[in-house]
Amino acid sequence: MLKFLIAILVIFSLLSNLNAVNADKYNCVSKCAFADPNYYKLCAFGTNGKACREIEERCVKGCPDH
Repeated sequence: MLKFLIAILVIFSLLSNLNAVNADKYNCVSKCAFADPNYYKLCAFGTNGKACREIEERCVKGCPDH
């Protein structure tokens, strides 16, 4: 039973670290996308998927990988 509880704690700590790393990248991408004045106009209701994807791809390229 103790080994099972320790295994669960280890898994949670590993997932927490992974989430922290990914959250940095997602935060960078969202800040970049929201800074674009056309993002809300093009992406708010899914009216222009191609232009929205282009903004997101540009932001992904500009953010550092971890």
